[in-house]
Amino acid sequence: MSTLRRHENPGPGYQRIACDRVELAIRCLTRQAGQALAAADAIQQVDAILALIEPDLPRQGARRDRAILGRLHEGLTEMAHPAGMLEQLNRRYKKAPADADLASAVKKLRKRWSSRDQSAAAMSSKAGSFNPAIYRLVADMAELRGHMDHWPIEAVPADVLPRGLRRTYTKAQRLAHEPVTEDLLVALIRVLDELVTQLSVFKKICPVMLKAQAKLVSRVADALRDELQSDLLDQALRDALGKAASKALPKPTPPAKRLSPCVQEDLAAALAESPAGFIKRMQAYWSTWQQDAAGK
Repeated sequence: MSTLRRHENPGPGYQRIACDRVELAIRCLTRQAGQALAAADAIQQVDAILALIEPDLPRQGARRDRAILGRLHEGLTEMAHPAGMLEQLNRRYKKAPADADLASAVKKLRKRWSSRDQSAAAMSSKAGSFNPAIYRLVADMAELRGHMDHWPIEAVPADVLPRGLRRTYTKAQRLAHEPVTEDLLVALIRVLDELVTQLSVFKKICPVMLKAQAKLVSRVADALRDELQSDLLDQALRDALGKAASKALPKPTPPAKRLSPCVQEDLAAALAESPAGFIKRMQAYWSTWQQDAAGK
């Protein structure tokens, strides 16, 4: 993940990082098959950069680019979903379950997701086949990349941190204090990923502190993502089992009761500061870093 450079004007720096991520996503889908997850990660990072500077961009242009990112997120998630579920299934059931009904459901899902796995698909093949789904995604990426060249980044201030950073942190802290449900997990994971990307953009202004904080937030996001994937797998198994689910699988446990104390403690530690305190600390790092850069 790229970061701001010491002598770089911040506005063009954010633009450079976002453009680099879109170009990476395009390469993932056009140069080598099997890179859908990497493309999805790159697009998530573009989304986070837009969220960082969005308050200082014209609303119409930001909404246009947000709509394209939404289509890309949906398309890439759909493409990578079978591979992710297959990985979760294989991790849980390395051997066939002893219960015959459950073993049959596992076999059925493994076959279904293997046949639907598009993560290894290429836009075109030597045999001349063409994948329209990947073509549409790449076309959207190319359109987004063209728009980004015209972002009015001169409106982004250089002396203070972008307002989007406080927005992201505030949203993460708010969601972290709400009752845990499946929908909340989806939203919380997304905003934590966004915060990790934004912290990574600034990590050079105070590497020791920001790398540690980003690592902690990332660890929480990964743990929550694993819980969500486990929930999705359980639901798919129950659907495949039908009436036999009550005998073959244990009764579902509410998400809040499944989260380990370590995850809850890490989340509380990662977001312990108030939004005002977090931004005050970040601004102190930022001001010192800029003064040091000006003196060299």
